[in-house]
Amino acid sequence: MIRRWRDYPLRNGIVWMGRYRIDRFLGMGSYGQAYACTDTGSGRTVLLKRNKPSKKEIGRLLLRRESRILRELRHPRIPKWIGYETRGRDEALIMELVEGDDLESRLMAQGRALTLREALCIAKELLRTLGYLHGAGFVHRDVRIPNVMAKDGAIYLIDYGLACRIGEQLPEPLRLGLNEPDPDMAAPGAAAGSDSWSAFKRKMRRPLPSSDLYGLGHLFLFIMYAGYEPEEGQAERSWEEELALPRPVVLFVRRLLELEEPGWQSADQCLQELDRLMAELQ
Repeated sequence: MIRRWRDYPLRNGIVWMGRYRIDRFLGMGSYGQAYACTDTGSGRTVLLKRNKPSKKEIGRLLLRRESRILRELRHPRIPKWIGYETRGRDEALIMELVEGDDLESRLMAQGRALTLREALCIAKELLRTLGYLHGAGFVHRDVRIPNVMAKDGAIYLIDYGLACRIGEQLPEPLRLGLNEPDPDMAAPGAAAGSDSWSAFKRKMRRPLPSSDLYGLGHLFLFIMYAGYEPEEGQAERSWEEELALPRPVVLFVRRLLELEEPGWQSADQCLQELDRLMAELQ
């Protein structure tokens, strides 16, 4: 109860840190809270991401890291860094507000499946963003459907709270705070002992570009499954059997998921193959 009270969202209408008027609460993650605000100094609408009070220092560490990373990035499909505010134990990252629908909500709200081509176009847009991100030396490490926003036909990749530099080993306090296993103490793909880390999550958290491509493969399958309805009484089958995708698409996704050798070496290489594949499917 104390933790829930500490993390209770800020009220609409209050001016936080003497400058940011809270317009509406957008949501709460494991370590932060997001709000649409009006910057009373400039009059612009911004996104304010606040450290979650109950997470104490780990929440502040993650927010500072995210701020440093976003400050280095300049891409039209990545939210722009605006500033960082500190007052006492409260800290906030100020960034561009991407007004749109996250892909998961959009799929559920529309109640319809995207076509194969629409799903491939989303993958293509994300590969362009990931190519830039990896070229800048960073890995997102959380390419999942809730972190993809659709706005006016454009696809944005948001939430860089778990991002890191390529090859970076997280500082021990941060790794322990995130409950991430020591990469030097566990075999690749193995379960993480007594914790809840699955092979899936372990692959998603590697500080390598391939982790983002692996996440993209699962994201693509999520989109395709949004329109899948199994026949009554039908036994569960593999995604390759249930989705009935064209064979070139199956091979493409298998390489994203590291089920087919060789895996993709880079987002740019993957994008080139996707362009060729989509031309063949026309």
